[in-house]
Amino acid sequence: MKALFEKVSIADRESLLTKHVCINRFNVPWHYHPEYELTYIVRSSGKRFVGDHVGDFVPGDLVLLGPNLPHFWRNDEDQPEFLTSEAYVVQFSPNLDNALFRTLPEADRIMQMLHRAKYGIQFSEEFQQRVGRKMERLLTRTGMERIIDWLQILNELSYDTEAVLLASDSYQLSPNEAETERMKRVLEHMLHHFRKEIRIDEIASIAGMAPAAFCRYFRKRTNKSFVEYLNELRISHARKLLTQADMSVGQVGLECGFNNISHFHRQFRQQTGTTPLKYQTLYRDKEVPVLAEEEMY
Repeated sequence: MKALFEKVSIADRESLLTKHVCINRFNVPWHYHPEYELTYIVRSSGKRFVGDHVGDFVPGDLVLLGPNLPHFWRNDEDQPEFLTSEAYVVQFSPNLDNALFRTLPEADRIMQMLHRAKYGIQFSEEFQQRVGRKMERLLTRTGMERIIDWLQILNELSYDTEAVLLASDSYQLSPNEAETERMKRVLEHMLHHFRKEIRIDEIASIAGMAPAAFCRYFRKRTNKSFVEYLNELRISHARKLLTQADMSVGQVGLECGFNNISHFHRQFRQQTGTTPLKYQTLYRDKEVPVLAEEEMY
């Protein structure tokens, strides 16, 4: 499969593209496009990759991406085939912020939000369902009614003080087709095999590079070592299992690729600030779905 520079087809006499995605599984590969993108997950769960970020997504997940930011959403392998993956997506050209928002002093807060979107923004639970319903209604709007509704959505999101950035502030990947294809192969392999040991020489061969060259390549593009990134992916999955599966802490560690329980505890505390058992107890007591945290299509 060729690396994707996605061509977003916004009609000549329209300013944005609205989509209702309803498929068996989210399976678009690692890709990028010049347009902004707001995605609201209606149904399904899995892993979200944005720049050098990896985290979980669940129903209600609401994320704004800036232009040319590589991303993809992928369902967990254990998601039943009969479950439908559903999302609302709005894409709009960066020319819109240049042509409209920069001329309006009142739009300064929106402009600041769009500037932060170059790293990807995950919005807080308070805004998710409310904005999700407005995105659904946007599908039925036409003409200026749709533009007015869209401006109201952007304005509302700009007030979310709890929103978090996804990619790190040092992320500077300038995508092209060859590099996007290489990173896609690496991330796909990690996603399918993180539950077991992945050796450097193994993942380097997937990238078509020598191990030392791959380590430099990966750190340059993600600002993290391969092992650090792999551990983030594993801990992300561990958080999901601790809150949704009937498994002990030790079983979760093994399921996520940690053969040493002490190492699992160290990595979990380092990334979440607490122990796996405390995390499991806290969120099970709350009985609410767990959204990806700040450190963590």
